[in-house]
Amino acid sequence: MAASEELGILGVHSFHYFVHDAERSRAFYEDRFGWHPAYRTGDDVVTRTGQSSTVYEAGDVRVAVSTAAAGSAALYPRAARWLSRHPDGIGSISYQVQDIEKAWSFLTNRDATPIHAISESRVGTGTQQGRFRHFSITTALGDVTFRFIQIDDWDGFAPGYERLPAPTGVVNPMGFTKVDHITCNAQTMAGYKLWLQHVMGMEQCWEIEFHTEDIKQGGDMGTGLRSVVMWDPRSGLKYPINEPLQPFFKEGQINKFIEDNHGAGVQHVALEVNDIMAAVKSLRDRGVGFLHTPGNYYDTAPERLRDGGVEPERIFHKMADLRDLGILIDGSPVDNYLVQIFLNDAMTLYDENEAGPFFYELIERRGDQGFGGGNFRALFEAIEREQTEG
Repeated sequence: MAASEELGILGVHSFHYFVHDAERSRAFYEDRFGWHPAYRTGDDVVTRTGQSSTVYEAGDVRVAVSTAAAGSAALYPRAARWLSRHPDGIGSISYQVQDIEKAWSFLTNRDATPIHAISESRVGTGTQQGRFRHFSITTALGDVTFRFIQIDDWDGFAPGYERLPAPTGVVNPMGFTKVDHITCNAQTMAGYKLWLQHVMGMEQCWEIEFHTEDIKQGGDMGTGLRSVVMWDPRSGLKYPINEPLQPFFKEGQINKFIEDNHGAGVQHVALEVNDIMAAVKSLRDRGVGFLHTPGNYYDTAPERLRDGGVEPERIFHKMADLRDLGILIDGSPVDNYLVQIFLNDAMTLYDENEAGPFFYELIERRGDQGFGGGNFRALFEAIEREQTEG
């Protein structure tokens, strides 16, 4: 039996995003992503915790966006402490578990470090009571924490959060469904990888290492990374971890994220969508910016797919449509493939350092459960070829 069976994670409950500007986040999630505000912290929670939070949701994805509350007497206001050390970013990930006490026993027996004991809240009376039980632990990923939640007949987000009016009009117009994976960057992956393995009971399921072609050609700069993917077999949740790769360790994009984030952290969250082409078209119309994919990426894509065991003529998506929208494609044998695209990071979106280097990925899976390994190298090399030719 896999260790993850004993931990009993059912899925991602939510993730907690600390920001300087709540209105900017509201405009992003509501106006651009088409999500709706579902819950908000009540006054007593704001006073007690020193932070104000709004939960936005679409499909099974929920993000709690928190800002520091002015004038709070809270002893340890998490949002204020996070934002004093980091730009905007994800500070906590919450998981729903089957049995909170079993999860507690599993983790503490494997040397997890709890932040607090199991806490319980109840609503209702008699046999109609609902329970919300949770605890949090530190992680080996900088200041990021994990929270584990057991919910029994609980109708709501979390204690102290008030439900907001139901949305009118079309709900979740972009077709977001769930969190696909959570990618993290660190200057060395060893600590976090071993922590996920030995504390969380996860297993390694994928790895890649590369440098762009200019290294082979004797160039004086380049982009490279080493990446592994840890996963929880019970829930299927996956956690890619990236570290920079020498000889151009400091110049690469992974190290730049770590410097901009003021430490290791969550680089991006990949969100699964029903129809990536429809979602990208709608998001572009709403002003969402995506990482540019140079045209030469698509010139070599058919050959790259064939080398990976996928016949381009048999895929559902047309290459011309993918090129037009800047969507990436990768695959594995038996014609399984995936399509994905990366949004611009928040720093680029708002032209402001304190917005942070975090970004989202959109992904639609057509059988392939990998991570677009061919896209990593192909995209980096295509960008560098375009820069050279330009």
